[in-house]
Amino acid sequence: MENSVPNTLLRSAFSIEGRFIDIAHHLDGSSEVIHEGHNIVTDAGLGLVVGALGNLTNGIAFWQVGSGDPAWDTDPVEAQAGTTALVAPVLTKPITISYWDTMNNRFSPTPTDTIDVRVVFMAEEANAPLREFGLVGPAPGNILFNYVIHERISKSENFNLERIMRITVRREQY
Repeated sequence: MENSVPNTLLRSAFSIEGRFIDIAHHLDGSSEVIHEGHNIVTDAGLGLVVGALGNLTNGIAFWQVGSGDPAWDTDPVEAQAGTTALVAPVLTKPITISYWDTMNNRFSPTPTDTIDVRVVFMAEEANAPLREFGLVGPAPGNILFNYVIHERISKSENFNLERIMRITVRREQY
């Protein structure tokens, strides 16, 4: 067949990976990493990404934290892709988004394959047992982009909680 496509073409797909870091900044000036891990991109979050690519949505706008279910302290559960909202939201806060250079471990003034999403919950904010968080799109939909269930953080007025999420879009070959 003259117009057939050879089977030697490179095929690729994209994947989205999120990695989070929680840092407690104590009043005495010391800081410590208290959690690191991966998030799960929700099913609705994939629609948010596609909408942002087509300029149909504004993408990620807020960081939500929640107290979750106290039963998770003794019977941990995994985050599910079908999750559409936090179980027990405590606070929603606007975020700062920048490009991140993973090779040099620093912010980038030009586009990269990774964004750095940050928020700081000040000493007087979100003081509750925190077990879950998510990044959400703008109102009115507030679509949950990603979701994490983690060990309880007993957030108090004794520290600011900085949360960093790095979201990388990669080309996967198959």
